[in-house]
Amino acid sequence: MTIEVYRINPETGVRTEVRRKHTVKPAEVPDLSSGYPPCACPHCKGKGSRIRLHFLVAEANRRSRGEL
Repeated sequence: MTIEVYRINPETGVRTEVRRKHTVKPAEVPDLSSGYPPCACPHCKGKGSRIRLHFLVAEANRRSRGEL
């Protein structure tokens, strides 16, 4: 797969490179898991694992449905 990021000026149509073209070699064995990697942001790092994140998402969903 090859990816390139650029901006196009809407007035002039000039294309400006944001990131150079990069080719990624495909994985030999695809990752078929449905789990997300643990969050590495400063807020979440060190506070637990996926279980903690799952709990927070489930709680937010219950609040949005008015269950809490």
